[in-house]
Amino acid sequence: MKEIVYHTNYKLEETYWWFQARNKIIVDLIRKYGKINEQEQILDVGCGTCGFAKALSQYFSVVGLDTSPLALEYCKKRGLNKLYLSLLKDLPKDELNIRIVTVLDVIEHIEDDNDFVKDIFNVLPKDGTLFATVPAYKFLWSIHDEVHKHFRRYKKKDIVKIIENAGFEVQFSTYFNTFLFLPGLLKRLVDKYIKPFKNQEFAVEILPKPINYIFQKVFELEKYFIPNIPFPFGLSILVIAKKK
Repeated sequence: MKEIVYHTNYKLEETYWWFQARNKIIVDLIRKYGKINEQEQILDVGCGTCGFAKALSQYFSVVGLDTSPLALEYCKKRGLNKLYLSLLKDLPKDELNIRIVTVLDVIEHIEDDNDFVKDIFNVLPKDGTLFATVPAYKFLWSIHDEVHKHFRRYKKKDIVKIIENAGFEVQFSTYFNTFLFLPGLLKRLVDKYIKPFKNQEFAVEILPKPINYIFQKVFELEKYFIPNIPFPFGLSILVIAKKK
């Protein structure tokens, strides 16, 4: 990712609607369905500035992995110290007791996503669980994807196939961030045709506090449906998979 993303994420991860709602949904799922004991750890791959890892650390032992020294410096500022500056395939997994891997909005940053998911499979023990999220739909591509250096956005069937081909058994998959799909689509259409920020680089577009609050609460409502009801469309995709 471009350096501006790390600076912006560190400032906003604990207040911005998308981070807050997404993190609460995934943490809630892990608490309900993660099946992890006190001696086991969660590996957050591509942990960035550790906004999600910090939320997880309230309940679990969390290990952060990233290839950016700047990101891990921000993680330390959040009080997290079990960190690795490493590629996933080079992680000394024998030093750890990993039961769950989370990879939230990371796979789209990797050029060879098939090999990357195989590396995740190799890190997990038998019956270990993967929680993965990715952005949805190529037609939603925007300047946001360019600043974040994404290689692609996905259809659900495509990311499920990649995860299954790596050896995982998919337990549940769904689109999500569905309740805000229409405003998200309209925003991208406006940016595409009007392009008011064409020559500017920004990581996150700040919203007025009341709108930020409303968006967060609307997105958070989806935790009452997932994983019991899969959504047929959305701005993002969630996959939960098991290593058998």
